[in-house]
Amino acid sequence: MVGVPRLGRKWPGVARAAVTVAVPGLAGVLAGAGPVSAIATLGAFAVVYGETRPYRVRWRAVGIVGCVLVALAGLGAAVGSVVHSAVAAGGSAWWPMLVVLTMTVVVASCAFVVDALRLGAPGAFLMLLTLEIASSLPVAGVPVATIVGWTAIGAVAALAVAMSGAIVRPRTAERTAVAAAVAAVEAVYEENSAAHRRAAVHDLHAAWQCLHDAGLVGSEHPLVRALQSAHARCATVLHGVDHHEADPEDDLRPQVPLHRPSVRYRLARAAHPDGRSVTVVLRLLVAGPVAGGVAVAAGLGRPDWAVITAAMILHQGPDRILGSYRAAHRFVGTVLGLALLAGLSLFDVRGAALVLVCAAMMAGIEAYLVRNYGLAMVFITPLALILGALGTPADLVLVSRERLVETVIGVVVAFAVMWGVLPRAHRRILVDADDQVAGTIDRIVAADARELAELRRDLEFDLHASTAAAITAAHTEPAWTARRWAEHRRLHERGYRILAGR
Repeated sequence: MVGVPRLGRKWPGVARAAVTVAVPGLAGVLAGAGPVSAIATLGAFAVVYGETRPYRVRWRAVGIVGCVLVALAGLGAAVGSVVHSAVAAGGSAWWPMLVVLTMTVVVASCAFVVDALRLGAPGAFLMLLTLEIASSLPVAGVPVATIVGWTAIGAVAALAVAMSGAIVRPRTAERTAVAAAVAAVEAVYEENSAAHRRAAVHDLHAAWQCLHDAGLVGSEHPLVRALQSAHARCATVLHGVDHHEADPEDDLRPQVPLHRPSVRYRLARAAHPDGRSVTVVLRLLVAGPVAGGVAVAAGLGRPDWAVITAAMILHQGPDRILGSYRAAHRFVGTVLGLALLAGLSLFDVRGAALVLVCAAMMAGIEAYLVRNYGLAMVFITPLALILGALGTPADLVLVSRERLVETVIGVVVAFAVMWGVLPRAHRRILVDADDQVAGTIDRIVAADARELAELRRDLEFDLHASTAAAITAAHTEPAWTARRWAEHRRLHERGYRILAGR
């Protein structure tokens, strides 16, 4: 619950996150825009997606996410405006289900793309959070155009801040990734444990992908030479491990990992009905309406809170063990976040103070979102509630009670879906992933020289997907996975021998 993995220097990213919120927000306050300038925070979320990426691709990642956030803010605001008008006119208490269904479709779509492309944290979370907060702003009297405009300003600020170091230190991301890989390899030499070996393999692969994105692989750049040296040292120590003590994934040879396959290939691969991404989508499509419907039936005013709780537990994959951890983190983090909100309510959070509070919460989110979801929720909870009301909620007791109850609803629904919907999905996912590996191997055997480069790249990606599927299956049903493990390992041995050219 309290473990925070070390991921190198975090303060530059934390500072960028805070500045991205503070600069446009404070500028808006000085220009007389008032508290609505804090809405720029929604667009500022895009800066988080640029961290760890080389500047060569960072601008594209932040720019694309920024455009998505602006579109989702507009969609959320439009739907929220319709629902608010209908309820204010005496309409049915079920009108908020329109927000629930919109959130469900959006998170399912975003989660599919994120999972298919293997983008990792923060995944679809900040996208759904943007839509949710935007949907509540019309209740505070903010027009749709204003919401979209300030979100766009925040997105532009995110792009500017994310690229601000490109001239002064253009290789920061690459140097950080290589340094992390070198440190992980040195840790293996100091203590040759399974955990350190896996960390070294992971960090080496991440560093090579970073250098691929930077366009450095194949050159004589000092960072490439440093990573090659670390890679060779890691291979040496791994081959020195007794075979019976080493894990199957520990057979690492000093060979540069291939770059990721095309976006088209990854999306097409994920669309297979037995695949991991489709399982995630189906569970989200069930959990969203159920969580929202229970909240509405219980007479709670914000069913969107129940939906986002269930979605955030389920959207990062089908692993029940990791999902259970996320559920516990979500609940505990929400409770602590409400306590922080109670403390903030003692102060007059308006104007510049509102912007600075949002900037501080954004900094906390950036610091912990990838490393500890529970601690990140301590900052996400007050940010969502303060930003959605453009200030501290008027009835803090009512808001806190409803937020807590709806969090419980979301957690319970997520658990029920995680264990009751497609309960043997882990089996189908592993079988499908291994079948994809076998199919790619067959295509390589029958291919001519012109197709080999692309097929080898696809095979490496499929092997990684198969490994992830095996880990999920081992967590979920160890006995069944053990029976399949020999076949799974033989397939991987053959695949990696092909990649090694043997």
